[in-house]
Amino acid sequence: MAVSFSILTVCTGNIHRSPLAAELLRTWVGWYLPAPLSGHVVVRSAGLGAPVGAPMGQRAQRIARSLGADGSAHTATQITDGLIAASDLVLVATRRQRDEVLGRVPAALRRTFTMREAGRIAAARDAASRPLVVRDLARVVAELADHRGATAGDADDVIDPQGRDDAAYVQMVAEEVAPLAHLAHALFGMPRPDRDAYLAAAADGETMLTRLAGAEPR
Repeated sequence: MAVSFSILTVCTGNIHRSPLAAELLRTWVGWYLPAPLSGHVVVRSAGLGAPVGAPMGQRAQRIARSLGADGSAHTATQITDGLIAASDLVLVATRRQRDEVLGRVPAALRRTFTMREAGRIAAARDAASRPLVVRDLARVVAELADHRGATAGDADDVIDPQGRDDAAYVQMVAEEVAPLAHLAHALFGMPRPDRDAYLAAAADGETMLTRLAGAEPR
């Protein structure tokens, strides 16, 4: 059995999109994967142009907390070819970033997806995993790669909210959290009711705006 299964999430600065994805995935690993498998899964994030050492953005942290995760310990990390090569699943925020990652490490093709692409493939298959060992996770990633051509789509980018208003963060949540929930259903065995709850939360822009403003939703 492989020693570990490594997931890498990638965006530009590693302060909004990729750390939010990593914190959610890390949280779900702990919630849904059985022991001792959960202890063999590593989730990292990095940026293609990271302000190294910077914390996760405050609004992204607030979003993470509202969804059951915590980004308070995050510090931005610059991506390296070694990080890419060592990852069993690479999730990027945009198609351009996917091309950049693959330009650096072409061998990562079958394990590199945009977040929305991976979620779309997982949603189309609508099959929950029951992983027990690391190779079960690798098998799901291989199946996602096998089905890539059957679910082609143009809307594969997650908006970068850097320097924008709260509405951009709400859009980021809608574009990122829903596909990650579909992926967690397929990869980690997230129960269908939990997946549907995350889909509903991602679509509830009004409540997310309230949370970003620091108020409690009605």
